[in-house]
Amino acid sequence: MASIKFLLGMIPSTAKIEEEEKALIAEFEKLQSFAESKQLARYNELHELVNSAAYVQKKKEIESLRYKGSEEFLKEKEFNSLKKAKDLLLYFSTVGGSTLRKFQELDGSEKILKYESLKELVSGAEFKAKMKDKEFDSSPEAKKLAEFRQLNGSQEIRDFYRFKASKELANFKNVDGSQKLARYNELKEFTSSKEFADRKAYLLDAKRFEKHEEYKEHEEYGKLKNEADIIWYFKVKDSKKFDVLRHRELIFSDEFDSDKLDSQKWITNYFWGEKLLKDRYSIDTDLHFYTEKENFEVRNSFLKIITKPQKMNGKAWSPVNGFTTKEFGYTSGLVNTGKSFRQKFGTFIAKIKLGDPSAKSAFWLLGENMTPHIDICRTTGGKVWFDIFPGANKVVKSTVGGKYAGDSYIFTLEWTSASLVWKVNGVEAFRQTENVPQEAMYINFAGGLNKPINGQTAMEIDWIRVYQPKK
Repeated sequence: MASIKFLLGMIPSTAKIEEEEKALIAEFEKLQSFAESKQLARYNELHELVNSAAYVQKKKEIESLRYKGSEEFLKEKEFNSLKKAKDLLLYFSTVGGSTLRKFQELDGSEKILKYESLKELVSGAEFKAKMKDKEFDSSPEAKKLAEFRQLNGSQEIRDFYRFKASKELANFKNVDGSQKLARYNELKEFTSSKEFADRKAYLLDAKRFEKHEEYKEHEEYGKLKNEADIIWYFKVKDSKKFDVLRHRELIFSDEFDSDKLDSQKWITNYFWGEKLLKDRYSIDTDLHFYTEKENFEVRNSFLKIITKPQKMNGKAWSPVNGFTTKEFGYTSGLVNTGKSFRQKFGTFIAKIKLGDPSAKSAFWLLGENMTPHIDICRTTGGKVWFDIFPGANKVVKSTVGGKYAGDSYIFTLEWTSASLVWKVNGVEAFRQTENVPQEAMYINFAGGLNKPINGQTAMEIDWIRVYQPKK
């Protein structure tokens, strides 16, 4: 017997199951698509970059930089010290004044040379002896003495010799061309440059890292890290919510979204009737005969197998009498994948409205012989059944109420080498661990009757999907 959940109808609705499946598939497809996106590729590139040892070290180095103690700081400090040096201050005062210029203009001039020549002359003993002569005043020497005295009394001459003997000139000569002055000029040029100003401003800037390309990458990484899609991706990518999708592979499906049955997948006859008999037949205990196409309708993404009152002559088969001709009072339809698809193990799942539970609608698997035979779901006697026929005259079965035939439900068989598990809307209804088939089987859908009903009924199949575990 199925669980109390089925008796009380406490299973998820078909719409909910489909919505959840659709949402899960959509999210998984988004995950797969996002995994190949440029956005994620850029995030991964930046994540690897900003977390690399080299990047972390460079960021640390940039942020730890200080102006104090830097080459620029030490050179500016040295320059400021040189600017205060007394000899350099006096040197630049001398260079900037007019006294040095006048001195340099007179130094070595004819005027100075003449003055020094006359001074040497009038200072000599011979000249001094001539000065005692009574006729000296009218002599040429007296004129030279007068010229000397005139030059000697000149303020220009006095200033020249006063500066020549000064400490200021001595300082100028000592500093001019010195290594100290060269160093001062070198540092002055360095500290006056735009490069120095920019470097100093950079080192004094507490936010200097923001001026680097690495900061732009760091900011881009931070923004991407907080993007909703990135957060979602890393939250779900390793979760188990997609395990059912990751671990299965769709190997057969039909959504019935055409306007006719896909003849590449389905035949509308028993497989052995198609292969050996080359004709149609039904079982002699059936009230219906299977038609080729009259009892099928493919519309609005549904395959409808219609069972209706209609007299028709056709072949009937029984183990005792073999094939005979019989008049049937109803017609119905059967489809299977005997020629196109067979599978051993996997998940067989279909959304079906079975119809009148007193009719004989079924979704089942069959192999090369009449058994084993697995009914994933079938109706008869007002109930929905799940069963397996492992051999002749052997059956193991379970049932739920007829209410599960009157609306669309998702019927599933999970088939492994060790077990068979039947589910309705994801809830386990039946389990079998003995006599589990070990051969490939094909899919069958069929309507029909073994007892009369009023009017007609229809089995509506929305879709069928078969999955196998991914290898």
